[in-house]
Amino acid sequence: MFWKKPKKFKEGVDFKLHDFEDTDLTGIEILRGDYAGVVYYYTYASVTEELNMAKLKFGYHVVNLMKYDKDALTEDATFVTMLGDILTELILTEKQIEPTRTLYSEESDI
Repeated sequence: MFWKKPKKFKEGVDFKLHDFEDTDLTGIEILRGDYAGVVYYYTYASVTEELNMAKLKFGYHVVNLMKYDKDALTEDATFVTMLGDILTELILTEKQIEPTRTLYSEESDI
């Protein structure tokens, strides 16, 4: 499976995680660049394989728009790509933390 390497975003430098009070949601605040101050959260995320390529699908909700119009952000390909790259970074970081599991199908001799 081929995974397009996204632009590298670092937690604590380019974005930071926010816990919203009284919810199970985790928000993300963009810290640098044109979208600094924008806070959002992912509503869903899935990875599918199409023609031996991974395809990331996700939804999001912007909580703090800063100076931006909601519709303009939704149509801004650069913004949406950044959200996808941040999500990819979060997925890859989480995958590095989880232990590797291997499924063995050999019969036990017990």
